[in-house]
Amino acid sequence: MSLQLIRGAVLAGLRQNGSAARAALGAVRHFSAAAEDPDKDPGEDPVAVERFRAAKNFRRRADGRVFLKSPAGEGWMETKLDGYVEGSLLLLDPEGLVYYLVSEDLKQIDLSNDQLVAQLFADGSWDGIKMPLYTQVTDVGLQHVRMTPQQFRSIFTVLRQAPGQGGPTGMAQ
Repeated sequence: MSLQLIRGAVLAGLRQNGSAARAALGAVRHFSAAAEDPDKDPGEDPVAVERFRAAKNFRRRADGRVFLKSPAGEGWMETKLDGYVEGSLLLLDPEGLVYYLVSEDLKQIDLSNDQLVAQLFADGSWDGIKMPLYTQVTDVGLQHVRMTPQQFRSIFTVLRQAPGQGGPTGMAQ
């Protein structure tokens, strides 16, 4: 069976302040020319994989963590899934500030799949719709959540569902 290339709005419905935003997505790319016949598949070329990732503005560490290149020049943002709110992604910028994205259409996002990561994030439109994660500080009011990379990697969830609406809020628990 051949790999079917699907273009379209896979991640249509990312929210910004409750309004839907459409993300233009690129095509899927297959690394191995002989992949249609598993007996002849020589495997992926590591150099080609790294070139593909660089062209699609992301990189992957040896432990599988995905980093997205910010089109606004803010550097590389580490990504992870929120363990509580379906279809949500957490982002950590180089200064330690935490952001989030939520898809209305995708309940699961597979960050282990390079083709999917490329489809969802290559064009950089995610950067314009990422939302800052805030926490309530009694004396000061709302503050943008800041974490070390170790804290970010160790958390399971920081988002919570909005009461009665089923949608997440950008308030840390």
